[in-house]
Formats: sequence, structure tokens, C-alpha cells
Amino acid sequence: MKTNLEKLAFILLTFSILISCRPEVELKPVQTTSKPVFITGKVLNQTSEYNTVTIYVNELLSGEQMSYVSLVDCFGNFQTKFNLYYPQDILVRYGDNAFPIIIHPTDSIHIVFDANKISDKDELSKSIQFSGNKHDNERLITFHAINSKIFIPWEQYCQYEKEYNSDEFTALLDSLRNLKKEVANEFIRQGVSKELENWIKNEVDFDYYSWLARYPHDHAGFNQLDEYTIVPSSFYDFMNIELSLNDLSNSKSIDFISLYRFGRIRVLLIDEGKLYKRNERWTYKANANKAIISTIIKNTSDTLLKEILIARELYKILEMRDVKEFDRHYSLFKEIVKQPFLKEPLINKYIETKKHFENAQPIENTLLKLTKNTPANELITKILDDHKGKIIYLDIWATWCSPCRREMPFSKELMQTLNNDKVAFVYLCVDSEEDKWKAIISELDISGSHYLTTPDQSRFLYQLFEMNGVPQYILLDTKGNVIEKGIHLRPSESLIKTKIDKLLME
Repeated sequence: MKTNLEKLAFILLTFSILISCRPEVELKPVQTTSKPVFITGKVLNQTSEYNTVTIYVNELLSGEQMSYVSLVDCFGNFQTKFNLYYPQDILVRYGDNAFPIIIHPTDSIHIVFDANKISDKDELSKSIQFSGNKHDNERLITFHAINSKIFIPWEQYCQYEKEYNSDEFTALLDSLRNLKKEVANEFIRQGVSKELENWIKNEVDFDYYSWLARYPHDHAGFNQLDEYTIVPSSFYDFMNIELSLNDLSNSKSIDFISLYRFGRIRVLLIDEGKLYKRNERWTYKANANKAIISTIIKNTSDTLLKEILIARELYKILEMRDVKEFDRHYSLFKEIVKQPFLKEPLINKYIETKKHFENAQPIENTLLKLTKNTPANELITKILDDHKGKIIYLDIWATWCSPCRREMPFSKELMQTLNNDKVAFVYLCVDSEEDKWKAIISELDISGSHYLTTPDQSRFLYQLFEMNGVPQYILLDTKGNVIEKGIHLRPSESLIKTKIDKLLME
């Protein structure tokens, strides 16, 4: 008995030490050290069909592609400005065609290109002009034209992905990579800057890594198999590379990092028993964030790659508005995340996210309802009673769902466009916590009727509407009949307004 009491005392003491040693999260807003980039240019022979130039910039921390759109005036001139932390390539798009260039923080670069020649990469490379901080971009455009000719036709490539086993497909990509390397090395021998040489080599290597990493997913899709069991985890060993800051100048490194996380790390999670299949769905054995982060740390040898992966997981936690979960990983953040382009945006996002939790104030005309006293099978009846005689546009979402939140501004816009008291915008939040629910509604500044469901109600909704996930959109008429349901009814699509207008006319 005494031994058991001693063990209990030891456990309680250890727990209290862990709690007391957890560092206080003290983060203050930081002035970012990113620098502005100015891009101006002129489109020769512009067409009336296209009046914009779009600059695409791949964002390392979120993994998203940012777009900056500039109107092209009647003389063909355009200009845009954005900030960068480090040198990287961007994509300049006009109409249906685009080309890459490398830019640095503080650059001011002027580009002149002919709209009639942009679709032909060879013609573009001969005619495009750069001034200002032009670096080696004319040579980059030339290499891009040459490299784009070395490929496997898409239909044939898909056939290989479907029919080849992993060894056969790897051998195929190896031969393609070797051919591209020969061409790249010959081009480099003709004379390029050190920066462009590094970019060209990464263009070949990261292209290879990314296509090979996609094989399990694509092969499984073609053959209706499980992508996480068709290859052993050792298949992904080629991804455990050394990554340098210079490598980040090629945006394909960002694609590689995403594939590393959702390919190699996910399979390792399965190997380690942290992720398993239950009722045909992959499920984490315990805390998902803890499992992912520990697997990254254990299996990623390169310091920079590990830092980026950890920073991304912390960013994802904040994207899910889980401030408490970030707090639990604060020591890890302090220890590992050092690069300004990762640390500064994370700090500011944490502060911004926390602010909404501390000052969650729903706007006027926002109805918040907790439904814990409503039986699951009566929830929809309650919603119909609350909005009797109205067309109901039902949005089923969750606080942790990024696609759900991205659609909310469009929902707000649709609500304002319709401006009709015969239409009720109803938001059913599932599998979520009350504080996050209130904070996100406040952050999104969206009115309408908001209901937070219990776990039982959430399960009932999944079954009732045959849902595999969120978001889910459902349109009901004034009698409560389901007219249509599906992701295609999302508010960012014009289809939903057409359908609501039709119901209003009946």
C-alpha cells in the first residue's frame, strides 16, 4: 500500500513540476523585417481580352500561393508592390500564359514583353526585356524555354502512374531527371550567375522529388487503392534531404515541403502506430499535433527542413484558432523557430488570433444559439421553427476547417447582395468548442443565425445529410424541403444565388 502511495505522490509531483515549468507565453507584436519589392512593366500589343497582369508568390509558412493583380492601362503599363523576406522566384501571368523570374527584397524591376509572343517560350526568351534589378532573369527565361520541352506527354504520364509499380516508376523519373540534368549542366557551362546555377539545379531536383512523392497518391487514385499502404515508408527516404536557405529561392522547394509532410511524415505516423484506420477512416491514436510534431523531430535530420515543418504545424494550429494548443507548444516554438520569415509572421498571427478570443463581440443582427438541450433528432426541426416560412441557406462548418472559413466572406457578400428577409442564412458549427466558435464569428464579422452543435448532434448531421466532411451547403425551401445539397452550393459560386432567386420567384 505504501509503495502505491509513493508512486502516486511521485506522479503528482512530476505533474506539478511540468505544470510549473511550462513557460508563460509572452509575445508582443513585431515589426516584420520583410522588404518591399516593386514590379513595373509594359505589355506590348496588349489585347482587349486581357487587362490585368497577375504576380503569383508562393508563401513558405502557409504553403499558399499569394496573388497580386495589377490593371494594365491603355498604354500597356502595369505596376505592383509586395513584401519579401528572401530572394525567390515568382510567376508573372498575362492571359493564359506565365513565366518565372527571380526577385530579391528591395528590388525594383521593370519588365517589357510582347503579348503576341508570350505563348511561345522561345519567342518570349528572345524578346523580353528587363531593367532595374534584373539579375540573371533573361537567362532564366531562356532556360525555362529549353527545359519545358523535356517532358512526358500528360496522357502517357498518367498511364505510367496507373500501370507502373514504384520501382518501375522511379526508374522512369530517374531517366527523365538525368536527361534534364544533362541539358541543365550544358546550359550552366555556357555562363550563368551562381544564383541562377543554384536555381536551375533545384528546378531539376525538386521537380523530380515532387513528382515521385505524388506517385503513391496518384497510383492509388487510378487503381482505387489506399495511398498510405501501397508503398513502404522507405519509399520516401529520398525526401530526407539537406535544405539550405538558397534552395528556397526556387518555389518548387515549397511544394516539396508540403509533400514531405503529407507523404513521408504521414506514412511514418502509420508505421509508428500514431495513425491508424478505424471504420475506414484514418484516426490519430492521441493528440494529432503532438504526434505529428514528434514524428517530424524524430525523423527529419536537416535542421532547416525541421524548423520549417514545425513552424508550419504551429501555423496550422493558429489557423484552426487553437490558441491553447499553441501555448502548449510554446517551448518548442522558442527552441526551434529562429528564422525571421517563420518567427515574425507566427508571432503576429498568434497575437491577432488571441485578440479575437479575448474580445469576441458578435456584430448586430447576429444570433448565437447553443443547442445542448435539443435532442439530436430534433435539431433541424428547431431550426425550421426558428425560421418558419423562409428559404434557408444552411452552411455546416467547423472552426478548424480552413475551406469553411475561406467561404465565409463570400457568404457575407451573398447575404448583402440578396438583402431579403425571406432568406435565412443559418450556420451550423459542428465538432467545435464554444470559445473558438464565438471568436471566429466575431473575427469574420458575419451576421445570420449561428448554432453550435453537440457531439451527438454533429454525428446526427453527418448521417442525416450523408456528409463525408465539411463544409457542406444545403438549400431548403419555405416548407423545409431539401432542394439541393453539396459543396457546389458554396457561396463563392454564382450558382447558389441563381437557385435562391428562383425560389424567391415561386
